[in-house]
Amino acid sequence: MAACTPVVVVVNVDGSLVQHPLTCLGSFNREEEGWRRDNDWVWRRDGEEDEEILWMMGGEEKKKGNSFLVNLEERTGGGIFTCHSLDRTLLKNTTVLVKHLDEQKRILEGSTRTGYMKCSTWNYQGEFHCSWKFTTKRVGTIMSVRVARGLSDSENISCSVDASGQQWTCSSSSGLSDIMCSVNSSGLGLSCVDRQYCPYAEETDRITLTIYMRTNYLLEEYSQRFYLSEIVKPDKVSIKKVNSSTIEWSYPVSWNRPISYFPLSFQVKEIKGRERKNGCTCDSPCTKVRTTVHTTESRQWSVKAKVVVCVRSQDALCDSPWSDWTEYRRSNIDRGGYRLSGIGGYDPHQDDAAARKKKMVLENVNVVSKMLQAKDAELHRAVSLLKDMIEVLSGIPQDL
Repeated sequence: MAACTPVVVVVNVDGSLVQHPLTCLGSFNREEEGWRRDNDWVWRRDGEEDEEILWMMGGEEKKKGNSFLVNLEERTGGGIFTCHSLDRTLLKNTTVLVKHLDEQKRILEGSTRTGYMKCSTWNYQGEFHCSWKFTTKRVGTIMSVRVARGLSDSENISCSVDASGQQWTCSSSSGLSDIMCSVNSSGLGLSCVDRQYCPYAEETDRITLTIYMRTNYLLEEYSQRFYLSEIVKPDKVSIKKVNSSTIEWSYPVSWNRPISYFPLSFQVKEIKGRERKNGCTCDSPCTKVRTTVHTTESRQWSVKAKVVVCVRSQDALCDSPWSDWTEYRRSNIDRGGYRLSGIGGYDPHQDDAAARKKKMVLENVNVVSKMLQAKDAELHRAVSLLKDMIEVLSGIPQDL
């Protein structure tokens, strides 16, 4: 006998009792008054059951007959239902999942107002990442992923998963949407790439991402819609010392080039007094006391003694999230010299700083290397990337 392929059935419930019928060997045809079993008809009078079929759930016998009525109410009733011949040969394996539309009891943290997923990207290369957090009471696994650009393509989307169950590919029949997603090993996020995306063209349609999260026999649906321009969050800028009183920062290596086409705006935050000990993480209430925030297009800044300087960037052409802050410190020490810390300066914890800088160099080199290995890499873009790489490396001490 051929192997039995498991079947998954999802039933929507709203709190009231829902009865869902399962059949073992095909479906009943009232006009013919028979059950179709493969290519043969098994004749039965209307309402008559096949006593040679046995239904079981969790090893317990439930009833005999070709059909079985599953009772579902609120979050209960789901499970694995199997039908067998009398000699216990498995004929069909059906998993019934309950999909409850209760917004108050969700497996993920969040709300319909704030959302349940956080999605972001660090540039306009077509990649994006979404993450979520489980509540303390329940933890689930991804049952399915569905993603497309535009509502019209979403209706004609076809999604498939690889053997690992972690990598999903969704394509539309029109060929205008082709997005591949990989579920993180932690189960707390996924990374996707839109293989039809062009960074130099205007986004006409939002991406619609839907994940189906399963816990036991409950299924929950979560969706997020966005343009990449709405979720782009640049990487941290890199800061280096120009002279004893001036610093300069560069565009992140991962940001799109040319920068004239993909400009960034910058915010500079100066923190004075006691609040300096909290560094750039001090946003509130520190921003109201001894803290000044400036917005600038320039990439140089005069640094005053005993002031912590924080720099972050944002896409200059849209109101997307700001990058994380990069911190730079300067304070007086003996003999009229200076102590500088942060990216590009001297840190009293030199060993830790050296390790971080080495890691930063390796990550930047890796990004440039991958971009240059792409089949469609353009020569002018390669030159721009290498210039930026030289700029980053010039701010790293040679003894590292």
